Amino acid sequence: MSGSAVQFGAGNIGRGFLAQIFTESGLDVVFVDVFPTVVNALNQRGSYPIHVVDEGAAIVTIRNVRALHGSDIEHVAEELAIARIASTAVGAHALPQIAPSLAAGLIARFRLGAGPINIIVCENLHDAAERLRSLVSERLPDDDRVKILALTGFVQAVVSRMVPARTEEERDGDPLPIRVEAYNRLPIDGNAIVGSIPPLVGVEQTSSFAACVERKLYTHNCAHAVLGFLGHIAGHRYGYEALEDARISALLRAVLVETSEALIRKHGFIRQEQEDHVADLLARFRNRALGDTCRRLARDPLRKLAPDDRLVGAARLCESQRVEPCALAWAIVAALRYDDPEDPSASEMRRMIREMGRDSAISSICGIDPGEPLAALIREAFDTTDTLSMWTS
Repeated sequence: MSGSAVQFGAGNIGRGFLAQIFTESGLDVVFVDVFPTVVNALNQRGSYPIHVVDEGAAIVTIRNVRALHGSDIEHVAEELAIARIASTAVGAHALPQIAPSLAAGLIARFRLGAGPINIIVCENLHDAAERLRSLVSERLPDDDRVKILALTGFVQAVVSRMVPARTEEERDGDPLPIRVEAYNRLPIDGNAIVGSIPPLVGVEQTSSFAACVERKLYTHNCAHAVLGFLGHIAGHRYGYEALEDARISALLRAVLVETSEALIRKHGFIRQEQEDHVADLLARFRNRALGDTCRRLARDPLRKLAPDDRLVGAARLCESQRVEPCALAWAIVAALRYDDPEDPSASEMRRMIREMGRDSAISSICGIDPGEPLAALIREAFDTTDTLSMWTS
């Protein structure tokens, strides 16, 4: 296959995952980024290494790459006008910044008669694709808006590849090399595709995308959060250390039994396939080379305790499928007890609990009313002074 892919964002996921997909599928990669050091280095070298840090570590060279600065809307539009596919991994907060270039490129494609294009949206926001579509739509000419949008797919993806945080030495050195795990599957919303997409290595079109999103949130994200909060309580620095703690492992597995049962009941996942998914996920969490810290996994507890997020949302899913969220209640308490003075979210949560009282704060943060069964489970766990030893006793 020949042609190009335009990749908005040359960070961890853009450079460490999506570019590999496009390169291994035979496409050149045109990065769009706002960091001059990264843009210049990509243009000077035309390639960079990815270090796969699983067993049998390997180096994958990403070739045939070039880059444009995000402010160069004219040239970004020219590249998008002839590309076979595009993708974003810029962070949800930066979607408004890339919308002008995307709109300009779609207008240029329309005028060239270049045909449909799909934009794979890899952002940590549940409605990122619709959000980006709206932002781009606002910048299209009134006369052609409907026609252009009809030729454009905004396709949400579920990103699960883990990319280790760069060390201080790495940040101060070469800006291009990046470490990643070997996992390379990328489920995308098949129902959002306009026309067709080129065959892409590792990309899996699914018509049950909502199920994929919930499985990622209530298996992967939920488990990561549990590791972070419990690891912090136990004094561990890294997630893999927390997973090696028998007390934490017992509670984490109990959480995953609850969420897996609820997911199976709701979405019809094959039980053995879900169990294999969980086993694979835990094996990936044990990868020491990833160096994921408990602090990173636990940061921003207010967001992670929101009513529809990875912990309370998982408990609500369980309730909806008649699975009692006992272990999840303990995990929620571990999150409510998180105390990191360097995390503004944690400090605000502690203030709310102190000033509002436990039950009112839980209602405000988690959307759990004091009279609910889930609230009773949380109070029971909260009244226990030692979360870990009580769980395993």
